[in-house]
Amino acid sequence: MVNHIPPDEFQHRLENVRQAMARESHDALVVYSQKRGHVSYLSGYHANYHTNAALMLITAKREPTLWIRFAFDLSRAKATSWLEDIRTCASDDAGTMIGHCAQEIQSHGIGSSRIGFVASDLAVDELSLSMHERMCRELPKAQVLPASHLVNELRLTKSQNEIELLRQAAELAELVSEAFRKSIRPGVTDWQAAAVAEHAGKLEGAEQCDFFISTDPAFYAFPPSGLEFKAGSSVTFEITVRYRGYWVQICRAFAFGKPTREQTHVFNTCRDAYQAILQAARPGASTGKLAEAAQDVIAAAGFNDCIPYGVGHGVGLDLPELYPVEPEGNGRLHPGIVLVVHPSIWAPKQGATYFGGPIAVTEDGAVQLDNPVSEMVVI
Repeated sequence: MVNHIPPDEFQHRLENVRQAMARESHDALVVYSQKRGHVSYLSGYHANYHTNAALMLITAKREPTLWIRFAFDLSRAKATSWLEDIRTCASDDAGTMIGHCAQEIQSHGIGSSRIGFVASDLAVDELSLSMHERMCRELPKAQVLPASHLVNELRLTKSQNEIELLRQAAELAELVSEAFRKSIRPGVTDWQAAAVAEHAGKLEGAEQCDFFISTDPAFYAFPPSGLEFKAGSSVTFEITVRYRGYWVQICRAFAFGKPTREQTHVFNTCRDAYQAILQAARPGASTGKLAEAAQDVIAAAGFNDCIPYGVGHGVGLDLPELYPVEPEGNGRLHPGIVLVVHPSIWAPKQGATYFGGPIAVTEDGAVQLDNPVSEMVVI
């Protein structure tokens, strides 16, 4: 139970958060997580048990306090967090944790000040109405304000340590992909192939492996559902892996036997759309420009009406993260941003392909964190 981000990096994150708090005149920040990564980003502790939760109080000067729900997880919290003040809250009611935090805020003499609440990101808002109401009842003189953007913006820029963990996660995803390739053949179900691949990943330290699989171009990619692989078909899939807290996705396509001319055309178009994204992913570019670069390639090949999924999104401690890669996207790229980009095509009676994986934006452009192949893999 070792945290692979060094304590000085967490100290740097805390300093950045405090500066952001000062800019918006917050006297305290309350950070809550159940499934998402805000608390993990700031403390190193991830509430990975399905009913667990964690809450962190940050003030301008005092050392942060971390509350976790279960006493049995205290030893793991101390082993993975750099924080000294870690407390337990023996209740299934998240409101109890809020109550303890409010009491601590009162003891600091800031119960009548501006309190920022961090609990949401691009995909999920973990702050329930009842929790917000409890905080307002406990601190009736305080201004309790949404402040998730403060941490979301900081998390956009990945450190070199984070990028290295994402690279390692991508390597593990490649291993899972290879195990999946070896396990599929006509008559095998997607359940069976996913189970074999997940086992291979777990043996090497994967904390979680999820799959989106299309056993035939007639079917969009969905989680495994018992469909069988068939001779003469193409297979496309997305593998999602979490490793040491960090998520990546890679997308691959296989063919049983020599692919048809149509299947090859679909694959090559997706590959070229991905390459167009790589060329466009430079500091200062908008995420909308990345999406347009991919869609221009796909439209020129005649598949403009065959795009069932988004082009990509940010990735890191959570999936997805900022920014979404979509035509309307106005997020600006800068060095340290990591995206999963995965253009896709589903062309009835012709072929289907997901293609892509994680890329990191640098001063000189985008670098790949995985190793996608340039030709469809033949089984």
